[in-house]
Amino acid sequence: MTTLITDDFNPFLVAGYLDQAHFCNREKETADIISLNQSKINITLFALRRMGKTGLIHHVFKTMERKNKIACIYIDILATQNLKEFTTCIANAIYQRFPENKGIGNKLLELIKLLRPTISYDTLSGVPELSLDFKQTHQYEKTIQQLFEFLDQQNIKITVAIDEFQQILSYPEKNIEASLRTFIQQLKNTNFIFCGSNQQMMNVIFNDAKRPFFASCTTLKLDKIDPHEYSKFIQTLFNKNHKTISPESIHFILEWTHTHTYYTQYVCNRVFATGVKDIAINHIRKVCTTILAQNEHIYFQYRALLTIAQWKLLKAFAKEEIVTQPHASTFLKKYELGTSAMVKRGLDALIHKEMISITYTESGIAYSVYDKFLMRWMQD
Repeated sequence: MTTLITDDFNPFLVAGYLDQAHFCNREKETADIISLNQSKINITLFALRRMGKTGLIHHVFKTMERKNKIACIYIDILATQNLKEFTTCIANAIYQRFPENKGIGNKLLELIKLLRPTISYDTLSGVPELSLDFKQTHQYEKTIQQLFEFLDQQNIKITVAIDEFQQILSYPEKNIEASLRTFIQQLKNTNFIFCGSNQQMMNVIFNDAKRPFFASCTTLKLDKIDPHEYSKFIQTLFNKNHKTISPESIHFILEWTHTHTYYTQYVCNRVFATGVKDIAINHIRKVCTTILAQNEHIYFQYRALLTIAQWKLLKAFAKEEIVTQPHASTFLKKYELGTSAMVKRGLDALIHKEMISITYTESGIAYSVYDKFLMRWMQD
């Protein structure tokens, strides 16, 4: 299908996936995922939130469906709170991939007709939504098993990506991991990509030798896009749309956003929207200042939700940008943070609230403020 692009189209997407021309690099990650998938190896994909994980999955899926004739199903379970919602989410994703007017869609409705499915349509997107009428809790797991077995019996290769998979750890029901692992290992034509943005929780699921999913997948980590490749991408999109941007301006954007995909895309999106044809660094600075001013009311809410000690600690991390030794005496003294024990309590709370992100590197653990715009605002 041809993508309709109008004169007011902004090429710097901040959500979703359009096509290869508006997707930056990720060639190695794409090739790795496709290679593992072709070898029938399940994958664990970790990336910090807003690093471009979902876009990568959709890019890989478009590529695989076009070249390898694989049916791909994307399921986002971030908003689910329990096994019932998880099951409904799976059924919805399958139904939207194989709608009722298709052969597989009709078979799906036959499968779940005992649950009295109700079909409605999203008022904004028009996308069909399936509701299941569960009466007893034991039906949830049985339905998941039936849905996976149903996919596996369609005589086509299928890949299922479950995004924010760590969410299952918050469900009140027990033994979900064991049940899912049992269902999945019996499938022959269906492969899985388990995606997550909380590395600690994903490690609990997949790297704990006592848990069902241990050693069941190959782990991939999505890092930042190479700055050189990102620079070329930014330059190309501006030039294609009859705008010029100086190399210094691009360098400033990538440094100001720490090359974090969402924040980089957002700044470029807002710069493009100014309508300036010849973009210089003063235009970039003005846009960045505007972004921080527009978000200021949110940051004041953050401050109200944190203790004075937590806010002070968060500000210290913002000033440093990257912290590798948060308990070092030099760091504690520089920002008057108190004892190491106080910092540990505060850091644990900020990590739990997802205000601080953790990156595991060869040299150790690095901490930084998750929201790069908040980080820059706190530096003033």
